[in-house]
Amino acid sequence: MTTRELNRDDDLKAVLKLCKDFFAEYEGHHEEFFDTDNLSDADISDRFMQSVDSDDSATLVALDDNKIVGYALLAIRDQPGFYKIKKIGAISGLMVANAHRRKGIATQLLNKSKEFFRRHEVTYFTLYTAVSNDGASRFYENAGLSPLHTVFLGET
Repeated sequence: MTTRELNRDDDLKAVLKLCKDFFAEYEGHHEEFFDTDNLSDADISDRFMQSVDSDDSATLVALDDNKIVGYALLAIRDQPGFYKIKKIGAISGLMVANAHRRKGIATQLLNKSKEFFRRHEVTYFTLYTAVSNDGASRFYENAGLSPLHTVFLGET
């Protein structure tokens, strides 16, 4: 098992499949959020390719036998001046294919994400998951992350 940054020569179709699986899983927690029936490759492929060309973002991929089986999408953002933390990292998606879960891949991706942020002198990062995603919440808490805030969704 290896983990590295995505590059232009990689099989983007494998990453797009994982991303669609990610959205479908998330949709199971919040049907209002994503319309996965209308999610096209073009909707998401640009975001991954932008991360390849950027200094402030990256897509990490986990490979098993040269096949992409997981990813983490990372970004670094500047905070407004009134924050003590001036730069913060963000993991906007961390996904491992169902057949490859519970093998340490998510831990590898999380650790490599931390390395990426440290190289960019980022001390803190955020990561979002659905409140109802108990498995992911337990994993993140066991990995040393702590809840920061809760986002509420309301209807008008």
